[in-house]
Amino acid sequence: MSRHGEKIRKRKDGRWEGRYKIGNSKSGTTQYASVYGHSYAEVKVKLEEKVVENTRPTRLDTPLFKNVALDWLSLNHQKNKGSTEAKYEFLIKKHLVPILGEFPIGELSTAVLNRFCEGKLNGDKKNQPLAPSYVRSMMLVVNSILNYAVAEKICSPLNTPIFKPSIERSEIRILKKSEQVVLEDYLRNDIDKTKLGILITLYTGMRIGEICALQWDDIDLTAEVISVNSTVSRIINDGCGNKTKLVINSPKTSSSIRKIPIPNAIFELIRQEKNQSKSSYVTSDNATFLSPRTYEYRFHKILEDCAISSINYHALRHTFATRCVEVGVDIKTLSEILGHASVAITLNTYVHPSMDLKRSQINKLSPLA
Repeated sequence: MSRHGEKIRKRKDGRWEGRYKIGNSKSGTTQYASVYGHSYAEVKVKLEEKVVENTRPTRLDTPLFKNVALDWLSLNHQKNKGSTEAKYEFLIKKHLVPILGEFPIGELSTAVLNRFCEGKLNGDKKNQPLAPSYVRSMMLVVNSILNYAVAEKICSPLNTPIFKPSIERSEIRILKKSEQVVLEDYLRNDIDKTKLGILITLYTGMRIGEICALQWDDIDLTAEVISVNSTVSRIINDGCGNKTKLVINSPKTSSSIRKIPIPNAIFELIRQEKNQSKSSYVTSDNATFLSPRTYEYRFHKILEDCAISSINYHALRHTFATRCVEVGVDIKTLSEILGHASVAITLNTYVHPSMDLKRSQINKLSPLA
């Protein structure tokens, strides 16, 4: 039975049906179309979208969202690095254009965008719900596109902000000191390129893409310095649809281009491996670089051999930062070694004080006289 004033009813097959007017026949009879869903609320939202769609005036002078989005992507081509551009292009073509693409950008309302966001978070019969962090990235791109359109005087700003899902940051597990001892003993025994790369990350905090792109020419044994100039990035493969490829690229930010002193703890291992290496890459035996995915797989195999609970490779960077804090490395120095633009990023993201460290710090308090 339909609710009063609404053309929504529950069918005998258990589904809900909503009817909306699409026009009149030649004889003057009102014509209707239907939308279907598994709940009253779902059908009501679909009906509201159809009403907006069917009552929206045709505006030939207002660019469609999909065209403005591609203009925005092209404008940011030089500013964004390959992997970032690939991510934005995928979000636009895979998620934004199929649903929002045909809207004149000046007629996109906060309500429409919030329903789009809600749909991505909740999923439907065809698509699984997406992670809040992923949907948040999507909405940040939408917001940037709208800001670009406003700046170009293509449309007016929205009256109210669009919804962007909040993200609950989960605690990243780092290696315990006992686990790190076991892992280092394993790595130093019968050293090879994979093991050396892991040790370098443990003692420099380099990212996996930076380790895979690292060449022996980047290591100056005389000055005892590692120069981080490159990273392995995944970018869109032009002419191959949404397919991607791996390339050597410059780091994402200027702060990531840096020089790191080689720690004494691994200097001799680096020197020995460099003298006998036949590849120009530190972690590869071939003429080309190793894929980060392959390298991560090898890392997990080593963790299994050491009976250490699984962590992702990036946790080694967090482990390095935490160990530095534990031994008293000043935050400014640590921030520059990690390649951060500010000390705040280092403190808020990469430092995980252990309970022992917290206890030692709080015990520095003495009774007041």
